[in-house]
Amino acid sequence: MRIAPSLPHAAMLLLAACGSSSPAASTLNPYLGTLTISSASATNACASVAPVVFMAGGVDRHTVTVAGGDCLSFTNNDTATHRPASIGTPACVELDGPVLAHLGTFTTAPLSGPKTCHWQDALNPPSTGGGGGGGGY
Repeated sequence: MRIAPSLPHAAMLLLAACGSSSPAASTLNPYLGTLTISSASATNACASVAPVVFMAGGVDRHTVTVAGGDCLSFTNNDTATHRPASIGTPACVELDGPVLAHLGTFTTAPLSGPKTCHWQDALNPPSTGGGGGGGGY
């Protein structure tokens, strides 16, 4: 006989199934991230710069929110090489950067939105096989 879950338990299951937070995705691959750009950009220079740091085992921030006109900066504080790259839809090519050696930095041009972009380290893509890993966006 199957027992139906209680209402609070069912709500928790529904929230988990919806994938409502990006930290869950980051447990599948510590090199995934989400960028939300809140408005359009009307400038050719960075109004401010939001940093993301690659470290051994992951990035220091998985979720970043900026205003239009802000830039995103990726710094490699790891001895291994890393390369930021846009994934999913919309493709946010402004996040596609070069291979970063130790202490290398890449700063985007001013970002324009509103939109939400997803990125990953192209040199450490999500696992797609075995053990329930994977989970791109």
